[in-house]
Amino acid sequence: MSGVDETQSTDRAWRSMYVIGAIAALLALLGTIADIVIASIPGWQTSTVPTSIVGWFAQFQANPLLGLRNLDLLNIVISVIAVPMYVALYGVHRRVSQGLAALALVVVTLGTSVFVAGNAALPMLGLSRQFLLATTDSQRLALQGAAQAILATGAHGSMGAFAGFFLSSMGTLSMAVAMLEGGVFGRLASWTGIVGMSLLLVYVVGTAFALAPTGVLMIVAMPGGLMMIAWYVMVARKLFRLALRVARPRLIPSTLASGKHSLLACTVPVIAV
Repeated sequence: MSGVDETQSTDRAWRSMYVIGAIAALLALLGTIADIVIASIPGWQTSTVPTSIVGWFAQFQANPLLGLRNLDLLNIVISVIAVPMYVALYGVHRRVSQGLAALALVVVTLGTSVFVAGNAALPMLGLSRQFLLATTDSQRLALQGAAQAILATGAHGSMGAFAGFFLSSMGTLSMAVAMLEGGVFGRLASWTGIVGMSLLLVYVVGTAFALAPTGVLMIVAMPGGLMMIAWYVMVARKLFRLALRVARPRLIPSTLASGKHSLLACTVPVIAV
């Protein structure tokens, strides 16, 4: 098999991954928009996050979905759904910025794994049900102690959850830099991802270490979130286009070694980098 044939075969093998990645980007986009809309509904704002263990138990008993949302279950779903998008982005940059794209993919996957493993949403839901059925004070105290330990490692804004958020954010930022270095997605998409994720990183770090009031951090995070929404759209659009380019060869004129231009067109596969 010639070098061109091998490259064409490899590109076609990645085509389905580009499509899956584009769909994943759109689903992550929808999840992000849903999170913003939900947070604007009265009774579902971020101010509803309880400040005590008993408050968490009461919220899960009164509105389990609100409790799950307040413990980042929707963010978990978005993070997992987005992983194929990063695999596709690595595929796009495997020839032009392979090292940085591979590092970004590894860091994102590691961050998502840490985020999922340490999340407190489902464990707290189970503990709240046990707390409701508890019949003695000793049982309730034991359940409160267990809940305290879980929230310390997985509640939104906690130091336990910080590692997952930070690694995922750094992976996304690294991928955006790889996009800028590779040049496939253009400067607009690349810089949108870089600036947007940088602003969200300020929010993540500021929340974890209480570096500024929540209101100030939210002002920083809002434009970052909007920019990442735009980034998802641009990534999905480009991945769909790359998938179509791989699937559809085009005709280009060939130039003879003698310098004369031939009118004969030869079929050459379009290689998506």
